[in-house]
Amino acid sequence: MRVAHLSLLCGLLLLGPVGCGKDSSDTTPAASPAALTLRADQVATVSERTIEPEFTLTGKTEAVQSARIKPQIAARIQAQHFRGGETVEEAQLLVELDPADFKANLAAARAALQSAEASVRQAEANWERAESLLPKGYISRLDYDSARASVESARAEVAEAEASLEQHELDLERTRILAPFSGRISPPGHAVGDLVSQLSVNALFELSQLDPIYVTGSVEQGTYNRFALLAQKLQAQGSELPQIKVTLELPGGEPYPHEGVFQAWDHSASAAPGMIIGRTEFPNPDGILLPGQNVTLHGHALRSVTGAFIPQASVQQDQQGHFVMIIGNDGTLQRRNIEVGIRDGADWSVRTGLSPGERVVLQGGQALPPGAPVVVADP
Repeated sequence: MRVAHLSLLCGLLLLGPVGCGKDSSDTTPAASPAALTLRADQVATVSERTIEPEFTLTGKTEAVQSARIKPQIAARIQAQHFRGGETVEEAQLLVELDPADFKANLAAARAALQSAEASVRQAEANWERAESLLPKGYISRLDYDSARASVESARAEVAEAEASLEQHELDLERTRILAPFSGRISPPGHAVGDLVSQLSVNALFELSQLDPIYVTGSVEQGTYNRFALLAQKLQAQGSELPQIKVTLELPGGEPYPHEGVFQAWDHSASAAPGMIIGRTEFPNPDGILLPGQNVTLHGHALRSVTGAFIPQASVQQDQQGHFVMIIGNDGTLQRRNIEVGIRDGADWSVRTGLSPGERVVLQGGQALPPGAPVVVADP
């Protein structure tokens, strides 16, 4: 990707004749303003070079998912099948609650269902008899309607008993608490024999998925905006952003053995004023990374970029956007609007607006007015 260059716009200093004194025939030209002198360290030349963009960010590890598990029923802990710090597998049995009451409730629900089903059979038999007796006048219409209502009532009792049975089966199932996903588990939050429920302050345990694991890093909103706009522009042109190799440095300077893959930007900018959080996913098969660790993210582009570069100290910004003050071919100061790209150390790439070899003014000389003649002192 080569930074585009615009044609050089040369400004001309227009000096008209100025009358002097009372003699209108006096055509002596006005004296040109004295040239201002800039030190050599106040001027930089636009350079062209090829780089492989890279960045370094402070990051923090974050679990892909974590959960605080509480029981869905009230019961005493009968057994716990884990120790803090262990890695557990999805669907592994971790806690058993006392099932005695729930087994009894389940047996009662089954009996209630059998009774309701028997009532339905009796009610249906009565209704069949009523249907045959009503045409013969042996029973009243009221007795017939009552028999039919009894059937409907008995069937409703069966449906209620079935729902109760299902609920008690579910409650019994909930006495066995399984791992919802694979991960590293915390120490138990309760002891065997404790009465626990959904209202318990402490969870039975906490579980964090460690493989893979996220590393988050914050960037300035300005950097994020340039990245997003550049991505849109390249997409419209049918191009793609250069692929980035993302690595990790552990506390103490040790390199992490696995590379990461950028996932997404955060959904809002509310995490910190003026910052946007990006999220990168890293494999963590050995569980080296734990949630909450401070690490260093290193990014390195796999494709080189050639372009024009200028010191960041030469770039100014106003309502029109970024601009620099250049020394034109005629030796005067001129404003030049530019489109900046990526940063490389203390320099900034220029996508449009400057060409290699042009001279820009650094801090200390930027306050001079446009059109002023200048000379650069020898170093």
